[in-house]
Amino acid sequence: MAPPMQIPMRPTSPELGLALRRKVALAFALAVLSLGGCGSDGSDDIDVSDLTYKPCAAASHVGSFRVALEEGFTAVQGQVYNAVTPSRVPTTLSTMGSCQWVRAPMLVCNPACTGGQICGAGGTCVAAPVAQDIGTVTVKGLLAPVSMAPRPPAYFYSFTGTLPHPGVAAGAGLRLEAPGLSLLGWGIEPLAVGATTLGVQASQAVPLTWSAPASAGPAKMEISLNVNGHGLVGSHVECVVEDSGSFSIPEPLVTSLLADGLSGFPTLTLRRTTADSAETANGCVELDVESAVTLDVTIPGLQSCDDDEDCTAPQTCRPDLTCG
Repeated sequence: MAPPMQIPMRPTSPELGLALRRKVALAFALAVLSLGGCGSDGSDDIDVSDLTYKPCAAASHVGSFRVALEEGFTAVQGQVYNAVTPSRVPTTLSTMGSCQWVRAPMLVCNPACTGGQICGAGGTCVAAPVAQDIGTVTVKGLLAPVSMAPRPPAYFYSFTGTLPHPGVAAGAGLRLEAPGLSLLGWGIEPLAVGATTLGVQASQAVPLTWSAPASAGPAKMEISLNVNGHGLVGSHVECVVEDSGSFSIPEPLVTSLLADGLSGFPTLTLRRTTADSAETANGCVELDVESAVTLDVTIPGLQSCDDDEDCTAPQTCRPDLTCG
């Protein structure tokens, strides 16, 4: 599983009613067909028969692009750096089947790193990764043409034009291109999960269900259980499984994770995604076509809080966002 992109920005878009969205998508599709297949998306020419789930390894991951089916809009964005970020290369603590318990590295440099440097492995200061201008990025196969130029100084790519939602037809082939880079994607179905919260406790596996797609194609389901996102110990359990509609996170990994530390507002994220990657001179760059749902997690004895008013006196809200 690729590490999180850490680019939380989302383009804003007015929410359309379901019926209107369907009409817009249908009208656009009919307009393209009326041109005799000469539309600008080029999806009929994109062969994805060789596409498999191939994310970047964390140790070589320098950039990602994503086509994300969000709630009410489709986002296309990405960013590429000239080096790996050391803090995003986790250590694997335990593996069971298709799941891993991983922990973020504890990077400490003494003396502290100076400007333009960050702490790397072995307590050594290294040059901070710098975002790159890789030229114009195009994505073919979507329901509208997509072309993106980077926005300096962060060189963040984000499509700001008009794109129907969903912006890709299920089963359609996609291709992202930039100078020296070509990556494939595949149109997934939006992910639907019936629950909004999930109970998790030690000594029990965590059963999960979601709506299976008509065809999973090359997509997988990525699952991430994070119970200490606001604490000092950055560990979580991650799984990559078949998109079959159900899976259970193994009990031993759940029990180990909970014993490693808790903080406020734990979550579990399910992400249906395809993943293709390519090596560049600086490292590995990835394209994900994804739809994700995040559930709030409840744990016996854990009370999350934003401030003291969320806690029962005499308890107060602690820095890790738990009452105590």
